[in-house]
Amino acid sequence: MSKPTGQFLKQLRLLMHNKQFVPETLTAYIIPSGDNHQSEYIAPCHKRRQFISGFTGSSGSCVVTQNEALLWTDGRYYVQAEKELDENWTLMRDGFEGVLKQEEWLNKNLLDGSVIGFDPNLISL
Repeated sequence: MSKPTGQFLKQLRLLMHNKQFVPETLTAYIIPSGDNHQSEYIAPCHKRRQFISGFTGSSGSCVVTQNEALLWTDGRYYVQAEKELDENWTLMRDGFEGVLKQEEWLNKNLLDGSVIGFDPNLISL
């Protein structure tokens, strides 16, 4: 059963270009599954990806743009993701032939000079 996520996405998209929170408009925002301790079991208050997408699987990562919301997950979770994601989300079946990896999708779909946001406590470059 999917949870309606339209309002959460709308609020995130507004924040992505709110100068009070970001110095430059974000073209995309990445939301991983992990917490800032790289814990195996994530406390409910740190389940950011689950909150925004409704997907409860333990593995997955999201990219949200002004027009799209995508979730990448592996084969263990395809069926679960299909049930839990609502119509606002596109499931990216990691490992399927022809499905771009997250980095490839960003490179292909964002223009040069695009600004990608993420929480630096969760992702390192």
